[in-house]
Amino acid sequence: MGVGQRKLAPLWTLALALACTQHTGHAQDGSSESSYGHHPALSPIARGPSGVPLRGVTLFPPLRTIPVVQASNPAHNGRVCSTWGNFHYKTFDGDVFRFPGLCNYVFSEHCGTAYEDFNVQLRRSQESAAPTLSRVLMKVDGVVIQLTKGSVLVNGRPVLLPFSQVGVFIQQSSSYTKVEARLGLVLMWNHDDSLLLELDAKYANKTCGLCGDFNGMPVVSELLSHNIKLTPMEFGNLQKMDGPTEQCEDPVPEPPRNCSTGFGICEELLNGQLFSSCVALVDISSYLEACRQDLCFCGGTDLLSCVCHTLAEYSRQCAHAGGLPQDWRGPDLCPQTCPSNMQYHECRSPCTDTCSNQEHSWACEDHCVAGCFCPEGTVLDDVGQTGCVPASQCACVYNGAAYAPGATYSTDCANCTCSGGRWSCQEVPCPGTCSVLGGAHFSTFDERHYTVHGDCSYVLTKPCDSSAFTVLAELRRCGLTDSETCLKSVTLSLDGAQTVVVIKASGEVFLNQIYTQLPISAANVTIFRPSTFFIIAQTSLGLQLDLQLVPTMQLFVRLVPKLRGQTCGLCGNFNSIQADDFRTLSGVVEATAAAFFNTFKTQAACPNIRNSFEDPCSLSVENEKYAQHWCSQLTDANGPFSRCHAAVKPDTYYSNCMFDTCNCERSEDCLCAVLSSYVHVCAAKGVQLSGWRNGVCTKPMTTCPKSMTYHYHVSTCQPTCRSLSEGDITCSVGFIPVDGCICPEGTFLDDTGKCVQASNCPCYHRGSVIPNGESVHDSGAVCTCTHGKLSCIGGQAPTPVCAAPMVFFDCRNATPGETGAGCQKSCHTLDMTCYSPQCVPGCVCPDGLVADGEGGCITVEDCPCVHNEASYRAGQTIRVGCNTCTCDSRMWRCTDNPCLATCAVYGDGHYLTFDGQSYSFNGDCEYMLVQNHCGGKGSAQDSFRVVTENVPCGTTGTTCSKAIKIFLGGSELKLSHGKVEVIGTDESQEVPYTIRQMGIYLVVDTDIGLVLLWDKKTSIFINLSPEFKSRVCGLCGNFDDIAVNDFATRSQSVVGDELEFGNSWKLSPSCPDALAAKDPCTANPFRKSWAQKQCSILHGPTFAACHAHVEPARYYEACVNDACACDSGGDCECFCTAVAAYAQACHEVGLCVSWRTPSICPLFCDYYNPEGQCEWHYQPCGAPCLRTCRNPRGDCLQDVRGLEGCYPKCPTEAPIFDEDKMQCVATCPTPPPPLPCHVHGKSYRPGAVVPSDKNCHSCLCTERGVKCSYEAEACVCTYDGQRFHPGDVIYHTTDGMGGCISARCGANGTIERRVYPCSPTTPVPPTTFSFSTPPLVVSSTHAPSPVPSSAHTGPPSSAWPTTAGTSPRTRPPTASASLPPVCGEECLWSPWMDISRPGRGMDSGDFDTLENLRAHGYLDNTCPRYRYICQKNFLNSQPSASAGNINIIHVDHGPGDLCAGAQTQTTFTTHMPSASTEPPTATSRGESTATSITQGTHSRSECQAVMQIRGVSALCGTGSLSQSGCWHSLKFVPITQVVESAPLAH
Repeated sequence: MGVGQRKLAPLWTLALALACTQHTGHAQDGSSESSYGHHPALSPIARGPSGVPLRGVTLFPPLRTIPVVQASNPAHNGRVCSTWGNFHYKTFDGDVFRFPGLCNYVFSEHCGTAYEDFNVQLRRSQESAAPTLSRVLMKVDGVVIQLTKGSVLVNGRPVLLPFSQVGVFIQQSSSYTKVEARLGLVLMWNHDDSLLLELDAKYANKTCGLCGDFNGMPVVSELLSHNIKLTPMEFGNLQKMDGPTEQCEDPVPEPPRNCSTGFGICEELLNGQLFSSCVALVDISSYLEACRQDLCFCGGTDLLSCVCHTLAEYSRQCAHAGGLPQDWRGPDLCPQTCPSNMQYHECRSPCTDTCSNQEHSWACEDHCVAGCFCPEGTVLDDVGQTGCVPASQCACVYNGAAYAPGATYSTDCANCTCSGGRWSCQEVPCPGTCSVLGGAHFSTFDERHYTVHGDCSYVLTKPCDSSAFTVLAELRRCGLTDSETCLKSVTLSLDGAQTVVVIKASGEVFLNQIYTQLPISAANVTIFRPSTFFIIAQTSLGLQLDLQLVPTMQLFVRLVPKLRGQTCGLCGNFNSIQADDFRTLSGVVEATAAAFFNTFKTQAACPNIRNSFEDPCSLSVENEKYAQHWCSQLTDANGPFSRCHAAVKPDTYYSNCMFDTCNCERSEDCLCAVLSSYVHVCAAKGVQLSGWRNGVCTKPMTTCPKSMTYHYHVSTCQPTCRSLSEGDITCSVGFIPVDGCICPEGTFLDDTGKCVQASNCPCYHRGSVIPNGESVHDSGAVCTCTHGKLSCIGGQAPTPVCAAPMVFFDCRNATPGETGAGCQKSCHTLDMTCYSPQCVPGCVCPDGLVADGEGGCITVEDCPCVHNEASYRAGQTIRVGCNTCTCDSRMWRCTDNPCLATCAVYGDGHYLTFDGQSYSFNGDCEYMLVQNHCGGKGSAQDSFRVVTENVPCGTTGTTCSKAIKIFLGGSELKLSHGKVEVIGTDESQEVPYTIRQMGIYLVVDTDIGLVLLWDKKTSIFINLSPEFKSRVCGLCGNFDDIAVNDFATRSQSVVGDELEFGNSWKLSPSCPDALAAKDPCTANPFRKSWAQKQCSILHGPTFAACHAHVEPARYYEACVNDACACDSGGDCECFCTAVAAYAQACHEVGLCVSWRTPSICPLFCDYYNPEGQCEWHYQPCGAPCLRTCRNPRGDCLQDVRGLEGCYPKCPTEAPIFDEDKMQCVATCPTPPPPLPCHVHGKSYRPGAVVPSDKNCHSCLCTERGVKCSYEAEACVCTYDGQRFHPGDVIYHTTDGMGGCISARCGANGTIERRVYPCSPTTPVPPTTFSFSTPPLVVSSTHAPSPVPSSAHTGPPSSAWPTTAGTSPRTRPPTASASLPPVCGEECLWSPWMDISRPGRGMDSGDFDTLENLRAHGYLDNTCPRYRYICQKNFLNSQPSASAGNINIIHVDHGPGDLCAGAQTQTTFTTHMPSASTEPPTATSRGESTATSITQGTHSRSECQAVMQIRGVSALCGTGSLSQSGCWHSLKFVPITQVVESAPLAH
């Protein structure tokens, strides 16, 4: 049949043609000839024969392994083949001919190779005397696609568009149907019946069919066969491909016609003004001939309509050649209609901005296309499907539902309003919930989940700096294995153990060791049972405990927002930052849950917990099947829990369910405990689930006590007999709805509680009830309850023999209240509150000593610091991130340098965000990984975007990230198939990045502070400078340290569903949404055991040293998932990538693990060795100090630690490695480029100015590093967030009573303040600080000397933001020394008085009491008016009629050492007394009037009295309320705003 019969041209011929020819082309019909064509986009080499760089190509310093090409010419018509109109064809090489065949023909196929990547066939038919395309049949990498006018079939099955699967993307617009294959093929079937095929340059000289051989030379090979010239008819017939039973007739040559009529139309149109911009780009002669042929065969009377197809094709070819064809259509010339209010244009970006992605065109690579587009100033409404609308009218999407502009929704933590397609959200204080589920699964207040199998009493939560409350959890082993642990009791200690409540798993409640019937209400706690399944304990301190009893004991701890940032314990610190939830009392963040867990045990005798890597489901096939069947209901999209998926991700609960159901003896009880915990969390989010007990967990419904019935939702107190005659205080307690057995309507619960089944006789052990058949561990013995008696195995009674210096404590001689060895203090439990219900005999340390954890006793001063289960003595240092911590008196003192954050994408769509949120997302599109200028703000020139493209790696719908695009301003880098292509950079332009090869990784280091590592396969690591904190968005999260809000969609709403989150960040709105991926191990059960066996290396001894530093759990799950998923080849690559990701995480914390072996993921470095030499070797942690031509001194790279891979060990005679030649050399051929300076993650070229951390210093990047020097011109004063140069006036205002107040920026960045009487020659400032009554009189007989600071050791830039250039403790010079010393004569402003430092914690601030100020000489004791106290009547008094308004800024601070600039502006009313009045009164005028709150800020308006004391606003501030009704201390904050916003001195 002739397909593939022609010979392939030699590659040197192709290169010569590409270098020397220009595109012309000539239309053919019959025996017409055509000339050669040139297509620069195909060039496989960078230079022509003369050595001159080709036009449009910029050379990039090459790497041997990664050739980099920069191409700025967008012309690519040499890669395009097309057919249109009346049987016209254009080959890749530019031949234009007419072939009127109506059979099935090969349009183009991949030939000349052992494997055919693609085959495209087409068929035309005759309709109404006009030819039309009736079918396009494609086979792309094994996928068969059939396109017809009305349907799309993939592998024989109809599909809905858009469609994306197995590397093929099919979409449809108003103008065309497009098929895009990732192997390098794009096919567009335009609705005007033209067909276009665009191929990647890698297929040059490798194609057959009507499109020709793609060798860059027209006529050659296409229309010549054995040196015999072929006519287009003969050439076309050779490409016929009949079906098995088909015998299609070849077309008959048509007789010549008299075609002279109307030819002038073609010349007039193509040579006219409409196409003037295209003539220089595309030769017109071919299309003039095609136009004439259209007129010859035109069967109608309207000649213009017959030439429309050729005119449109010429316009398209103009666009492919890099042109911008203008709109040539009109009402009388080939008119086109568009739906809705869209307009037709010949050349517009196909990346249409839509309501769901209003910046789609910002990251568009595709050339312009013809079609219907929205008018300027509008976007396509792909949410409401209303056509083109202004962006302000776009609807917003939340949880899959559309909301009109102006619509709102609220959650516990935010109120959001829809505006222009994006959500504008205001954060509100929200409560926190910590949970203990299944006896081992913990979730902190900041929603960090972890699993630990404890065996002790542990502190769950308490205020870090007080004993107002403490919640303890007793976890004990309750089965035959170490991983079977249960929550046995919960202890609530209030007011420093004045009130202690113990709640047992059996439901027994003890108040101060006395068994108590519920309900009870003590002074500050109310405990009751809303149903038989739950106990609620509500305190007056903002703490509520929800204890679930059925089927097993589980705990939910809830805190009110005012306790945010004040807690310590296993529940975390409640500051919204997941990354520091494992912070211990010693000040460092532990890496593993076990290490963190051990620091909060309350009993020194308890063993330290170790990480456990057991998979209980691997021990029993039956248990695994049972667990898989019932636990899958949690994730079933149509199951009873699906309504809650958008609010609460079920993934963690599914994992817990599988573990607990397989692990427990009573599988159904543990299964039901997990299901009920998910239901309870959903109820807290406002989603109430019913019917989930159908088929499973039905036992609690049928075993209610007599006269009780089961209810899914119980949200009020139980009706009791007692409540009929007296009020029930429990009915005033609000709680999350629970389930359980309650009295039916119309009945009441009496004091007997519930009926007790006598058949199950329990055992009693130390005040606890042990149900029949259950086990309890006691002093090493395992005791099982059998027929009411405990039978114990093992264990020994403690003997009174103790190793010195320990002594034996005998409880028989103890006084009441003694705890003995139960609360023995050790170095690890010094800061823990211990509660022991009875005395425990054993060995204890003498007074003054504590246990060292190893059987000995030491003094408290000798206790070591602990981090990641290792002990450190005083003075030793460790490295935590980019900071150094030093051990000092059991506590870690750490530097506070800002660190780079890392986002990781590895394997089968696994993501780890900058803030530590891990998730999996299996989409099959291009997605925005990270970008700045979120919300459409900013310009494209200073923006960056990193786009990842997911490609399939299995048949289960799983994906692997293998292609990356980086947009840096006007430049674009494409990383795919192991190579880098740079687009849009001029030869003269200095690129804002460097590219280098380090081991198996390609490193892209940008100047803006972004470093990207790519293993050229499936792993991407992005390091981002801290200056981008809270300024980025995408699949990597928003980098604000708060992991719980990382699922922010493109419309800026925070969702709980990772599918909705991931789909919102797809680059093209026309790409189909990703669906929930199948569990690959369920889909491929035959691979599961192999996957688990291979991935067990992560839990084994190879990585044992890393287990204490990086939790392997998430990497193990990812490894098993990937190894199961990669079932279509590459399974070992998927496994190796997952293991390498964990090895890289270990390397990031400083641990080098050599895990590759000849049998496990080997790297064959010998490939690079010259014959007979052995220079190249595998380095598991790279060679960061390797001498190279780009790093001749061998400086150790600090920004990117050594990366694993193959590195040379250069001999002494050739000690330098040449990256370009990939060999060791004695000298480099060219001078090496100077190394950049890296400061806070940003790169600076030598000679560039580097920002300085010190005032009055300028820094410069040199080849030796950053050099800083003193420079007076660099001095600035920083005030109220603004910068002033020396000599600038910072503010100038008046007190309204003749006094002027001004400040100017002086030398060395100091602020010089003046207070002086305003004179007639002095202009009165336009702003006034006013007050109602004569102010306080101050004495100025002596001015206090500056007070030195002993606490402040940081740089000046970390001081209070409104005071720059001077020490925060230094009192600046003023003009007040000449003021009259008589008390009561005159009111003048004083210097600012400041003698205290802000501390850590939410309620801490800058506290300056009158006593402290007076002790430092700031207050004159001769003025009794200063002795103001805060009295209770301050809260109740009314403001006087003449009271003035003072806007003050209440400055708190965040986690840092000093004020972080967080502000809450609140309006207060102040009444200033005269000299004879009583102490002043004040009252709050209302809530906050303007808010800009960041971490660690809040306002206190309930007890704040504002007084004017020598220019200081005294705030009766934080602390506990005294009996007089106000706060213990005064808090002094600067008044930085007054009436009319006039700034005052600070």
